[in-house]
Amino acid sequence: MNAFNDLQRVMNTAADLGAAASVLGWDQETYMPDGAVQGRADQMGTLSTIIHETMTGARATEIAERVRVEMGSYPEREQRISRVFLRDHDLSRKLPAEHVEDMARTAAMAQDAWKRARAASDFTIFQPLLQHIVDLKRRESELLGPSEHPYDVHLDQFEPGLTVAGLTPVFDELRRGTVELIKAIEPRQHAVSDDVLYRTYPASHQQDVATSIISKLGFDLSIGRVDLSAHPFCTNFGNRDVRLTTRIRPNDLRSCLFGLIHEAGHGMYEQGIADDLNRTSAGGGASMGIHESQSLFWENVVARSEEFWSWALPILRERFPEQLADQTARSFYCAINTMRPSLNRVESDELTYNLHIILRFEIERDLIAGKLSVSDIPEVWNEKMRSSLGVVPPNDAEGCLQDVHWSFGGIGYFPSYTLGKLYAAMEWNAMQEAISGVREQIANGRFDEILSWLRTNIHSYGRTELPDEIIRRVTGRPLTAKDFLDYVGAKARDVYGI
Repeated sequence: MNAFNDLQRVMNTAADLGAAASVLGWDQETYMPDGAVQGRADQMGTLSTIIHETMTGARATEIAERVRVEMGSYPEREQRISRVFLRDHDLSRKLPAEHVEDMARTAAMAQDAWKRARAASDFTIFQPLLQHIVDLKRRESELLGPSEHPYDVHLDQFEPGLTVAGLTPVFDELRRGTVELIKAIEPRQHAVSDDVLYRTYPASHQQDVATSIISKLGFDLSIGRVDLSAHPFCTNFGNRDVRLTTRIRPNDLRSCLFGLIHEAGHGMYEQGIADDLNRTSAGGGASMGIHESQSLFWENVVARSEEFWSWALPILRERFPEQLADQTARSFYCAINTMRPSLNRVESDELTYNLHIILRFEIERDLIAGKLSVSDIPEVWNEKMRSSLGVVPPNDAEGCLQDVHWSFGGIGYFPSYTLGKLYAAMEWNAMQEAISGVREQIANGRFDEILSWLRTNIHSYGRTELPDEIIRRVTGRPLTAKDFLDYVGAKARDVYGI
């Protein structure tokens, strides 16, 4: 028996334990009673310790060494799966078990503290636990290094191979192009109205119609479900059990509708990962950037196109006939593509969104490098909002507490959102060359060929390719901001006539 068979059992065990932990995490965000936080923190800490031991213990290490010796004789697919495991194994072994357990327990407590802090609009409620998370992440920089910049190891965990040095020039180019477009739009800002989005839309109808739309896009509800949470997310317990959540605001149609389409993009990626990768180290998305490219492709490239609304507006109007009586596909398309600086990242437009991400990237980078104190975050946040977007949050809830990511230790995650936009624009250009009449297919509510293209070129590979490998194979080029700037620039010209 070769080592890969033994490796398969180790990966299956780790994947099953990870799925159990994910079920607990999903429950905490959806149905768990508030008073159960401490018990859930203990449970998550225990499971994280067992998963870490499974991946790094003596048995796993012995198998890993045998795999290194034998791997050259394996079929290509098994070689790729083995390389993913070895990368995870080697990184995990650098983290002591007590560190992993501390991080899991702290994250479970911090998510509850973040909810309370946001509800009270008081950063100080969250600050002590965030400080501990930052301290743990700084320690990880030491344990997982050395690296050119201490933040590099955190970028690498979400986007393998990405560094501060590689990301900074791309973000600089993106910031310059974004600022130029914002200036061009400003004189025409009032030419487009988005008032229709803020009419009253009953909550139950919102969830029903949004769920119906994602089903038509291709999210399989026979192996997935939709629930409500404080912050929308997608999680999965394998490729045959994918959970989405959304939130509903009666006077903001965007929150549920586009939030659920976004999460469905993540969900369709997970549902499309090849069966032979399920319960292995390669059975997930290639990176958070590639993952975000899938969610943002469906949310923005498809669902914010005029073609999409020539098909979808009649569906929406069936549920909201009075609210949408005065709308055409063109007027609704313009409304959902208004571009102006706003306070909230999740509900900002395609253009200004990236300035929110660059702000968070700079804060995280400086936190990990020790150039910024946790206690200074609210003040620095507000100043960066003022200088980059021209708006200042009136309180912590609408400012530095608006995102859940830091509470679960997701430092290094935020750049993935903008990388997803850049990748999605590159993928869209490649898709338009590959699929004849793809815009007409969208206008007719036909999404099978689009989803099939994504499954064939991206989803089925799971983690067997690095993000840079995927984007070069699919588009023939390395990461660039140009495709996105061309895409969003064309939309700005169409909507605003600039």
